[in-house]
Amino acid sequence: MQYSQFARAGTWCMVLFVIAMNLTMATFAKAQISPDLPNPTTAPNPLTKTLSIFRSNMQDKIMKSADAMPESKYGYRPTKDVRSFAEILTHVADISYALCSNVKGEAPPATAAEKSSKTGITAYLKGAFDYCDGVYAGFFDAHLDDPADFWGHKTNKMFILTQVGNHDALHYGNLVTYMRLNGLEPSGGWF
Repeated sequence: MQYSQFARAGTWCMVLFVIAMNLTMATFAKAQISPDLPNPTTAPNPLTKTLSIFRSNMQDKIMKSADAMPESKYGYRPTKDVRSFAEILTHVADISYALCSNVKGEAPPATAAEKSSKTGITAYLKGAFDYCDGVYAGFFDAHLDDPADFWGHKTNKMFILTQVGNHDALHYGNLVTYMRLNGLEPSGGWF
């Protein structure tokens, strides 16, 4: 089998996995989780909506973390070899702009964001998240398998859309650790 056949088979396996997870989560939500859990199965583009719900949940937690951390701790880093709290937030915003503009087929938007204060960094982060909101809202499931480029690697747009939430979740884990090391309670949420 050629690489493109493997890639297409992998794409459809991922689509089926997302559908199965979507249905499982909907069933689980009805049985045990909050009755307010979103139900993407009723959305016009349920696969994109599922990815967007996860992304939006992670971004909400990141914004709450950014708000909760005092500005005096934005330079905090547990060791010299890792990013500071502020650098993680800026990195998350940079990657959100890069990935979402990739899906949209355009260069990342130019911003004149000030990134040296808590106010500037949180505004930059919110701008990136708002930009991604627009990309997800305007995306159709029919285009999930459209070709895309992931920093020189051929893939599809579903992979890129998945990586936005995945990247956010990865760095939310960093933020949780930084907050706990500074005596702060990370935000919760419905999942």
